Amino acid sequence: MRNPNFPPRALPAAGLLAALALLGGCAAVPDMGPAPQIKPLQQYQNTQSLPSEQGQWAHAQWWRKYGDAQLDRLVEEALSQAPDLAAARARVERAEGQAQQAGAAQWPGVELNASNSRNKQSYNNGVPAAFVPQGFNNAARATLDFSYELDFWGKNRAAVAAATSELTAARADAAQARLMLTASLAAGYAELARLFDERDAASQALDVRGHTVALLRERRQQGMETLGSVRQAESREAAARADLAAADESIALQRHSLAALMGAGPDRGLAIARPAANLFREQRLPATLAADLLGRRPDLAAARLRAEAAAKRIDAAQAQFYPNINLTAFVGAQSLGLGLFDKAGSGIAGFGPAISLPIFRGGQLQGQYRAARGDYDAAVASYDAVLSQALRETADAVASQASLTPQLEQRRLALQTADEAYRVSQNRYQGGLANYLDVLNAEDGVIAARRSLAALETRRFTLDIALIKALGGGYQETEPAR
Repeated sequence: MRNPNFPPRALPAAGLLAALALLGGCAAVPDMGPAPQIKPLQQYQNTQSLPSEQGQWAHAQWWRKYGDAQLDRLVEEALSQAPDLAAARARVERAEGQAQQAGAAQWPGVELNASNSRNKQSYNNGVPAAFVPQGFNNAARATLDFSYELDFWGKNRAAVAAATSELTAARADAAQARLMLTASLAAGYAELARLFDERDAASQALDVRGHTVALLRERRQQGMETLGSVRQAESREAAARADLAAADESIALQRHSLAALMGAGPDRGLAIARPAANLFREQRLPATLAADLLGRRPDLAAARLRAEAAAKRIDAAQAQFYPNINLTAFVGAQSLGLGLFDKAGSGIAGFGPAISLPIFRGGQLQGQYRAARGDYDAAVASYDAVLSQALRETADAVASQASLTPQLEQRRLALQTADEAYRVSQNRYQGGLANYLDVLNAEDGVIAARRSLAALETRRFTLDIALIKALGGGYQETEPAR
């Protein structure tokens, strides 16, 4: 007896659906175990290396605090014309296009299709020849086609979320490029200041060497000094002159380097004068370092966003294993012969669902899923590496700053002691208690002490820039990247 609620013609359809459901098990999602998770900041021991201070986060235009108008101009020029920033902006535009493309899948598609062909039909195709149009005739068709994918499994939503995260990551990358440019330019500017200080020390050394040579030559003429002492002093004067020339070369090369960072030609570097930056207030660790660091560094934000995007791509890859359902419809006109195209009765229309279920694709879907999972695992590992490096950079800058103060004190003491030793050696020489080699050695000590102190004074500037860079240079994830 037949069930009246289950008509016979439904049996083949029901059987087909059941078979498809069973066969669908062939396309199974691979079991790759639990996915790794991003490590929280608390898992990285840092409280001793990064003690909480009462400092403030740097401002977006942090370089202005040095009070050097020339540095301000150089940074503004670099921000407007540096190729690295132009490339970063182009990558943001590409990500915007990809996000727009992914979002389009959530909307219905509408297309206009029209065709006209001139055809002759066969008289021997099983249709009586009397009913077959004679000769060649125009076959015209024009339809407005509609299609819409029902995103039951969230494939398109996951793709949009992934593309949105990639877009935000690209903006964070642009902020990172901006930070790297400004920090590199400021650090290069600090190096230029150091080179000018080095030149001052070389110039002072040359003056001292020249005075010594003149004195020894005079004493030689008076028979009070040997030729060997004069030649030794002349040799040191020549070396001092070479040091001064080397300092001039280093300054020229550093100017070229700054011009290249700005995206300008080497002649732009010739116009860069001696830096006049002042370090009125050194950067200190903010009180909210542990709570806010993750959102203050653009490279960390970009790495986390890419891990989130990779996780969404896993969802999209998993949705590929499930049935795909599309709704399609069309409306238009069709006729045999153009003269009938706009006549009543030429209209056509249709609608209905289209369902596809993956059964066997030779491992394609499994491969896509495994690749997506691999991308996610790599993104998580990359984030962990970036976070570890961020903590190291910050700790390095803090440790170097803490060590710099006692170093400066000792270098100042060393210079003071070297000056005293130089005066003592001169007095002993003038009293006939020492030869002039002792004086020359004392001169060397004074020159070396001056150079070391000048290098440390400039390093305060460099370390301040390094800490600002390690803290993100004024970036905030909640604000649009500039």
